[in-house]
Parts: sequence; C-alpha cells; structure tokens
Amino acid sequence: MPFTPFHFGPGLAFKGLARPVFSWSAFVLAQIIIDCEPLYYLLHHQYPVHRILHSFLGAGAAGMVAVGAWLLLVRAAKVVRPTLMSSLMRATSPVRSEFSLPAVVAGGLIGGLSHPFFDGIMHPDVRPFMPFSDHNPFLGLIGVGALHIACMAAAVVGAIGIALWRTRPAE
Repeated sequence: MPFTPFHFGPGLAFKGLARPVFSWSAFVLAQIIIDCEPLYYLLHHQYPVHRILHSFLGAGAAGMVAVGAWLLLVRAAKVVRPTLMSSLMRATSPVRSEFSLPAVVAGGLIGGLSHPFFDGIMHPDVRPFMPFSDHNPFLGLIGVGALHIACMAAAVVGAIGIALWRTRPAE
C-alpha cells in the first residue's frame, strides 16, 4: 500500500466479523511497525524499500513484536489509569477484546501476516516468501485501484459489523 491506513480497512473487517477474539489495536500496531521499514529505506534513498519485514517470516515476527508492545502499553495504562482501564476491561465493555491476550495475539499475527499479501499485490520489490524464494505470486493479482477500493470497502463492511456487534449483548 502506498499509505499504511489502507491496511486498516481489512483489519476493521476482521474486527467486524470477530470482535470478541480480535484486537484491531494490535492489528494497526503491526501495520505501523512493518511500514517503518520502507519509510527508513525511502528516507535513506535505498532500494529495495520492502525487505525482510515485508516477507511472511519477518511480518509474523513484527506481528509478535506488536503483540508484546501492545501488552506493555496496556500494562502501563493499568498502572497510570487503573480506574479507566478496569472499566474498559470489564465483561460488559465493548472494547474488552482490545486487551485480552488471545485477541491481541490474533490481531498482531493477522496484522503482520496480511501485510505482505496486500503489499505484494502492488509493489514489485516485495518478496513474501523470502528467504526461501524471491517469487511474488501476488504481484498484479488485481489492479492498484481495485485494491484500494477493496480495502475501503472492507472498512465499510467492518464498520457495519462492529455496529451490529454493538446491538448484541457483550461477550
């Protein structure tokens, strides 16, 4: 993607489909961590800009770093704002899944592992199976415009799903 927030749409779709077991926050953090790689190489005028973090292996590791970082942030927030965090984590809270370990792990891993797939569709320097292969079977799978529209449509689907979850009793 040319801009990290396009990745957020598929993440919202996952959240809309599986709110109780998916942390969108961990998903987003994984996207940001991974896209620091091309930002660094772009700023230093080095090609290719998509390297190890844009492979499934590197992105999976980045997703787990996002999990650890998010859990540390949650722990720090519990110390700094215990009353707020206890209310956010109570059983009836609609955002409770943002803090549960299984949901955070799912969000971080799905966030990491989806990134090379989506970027692989449009960036010729992405090698999703590195270090085992330099082949990118996803390149050109669909057009860039269609990819962007699909990501935005996924955001709309996710928002609808989240709204529908809100009408159900808390998990």
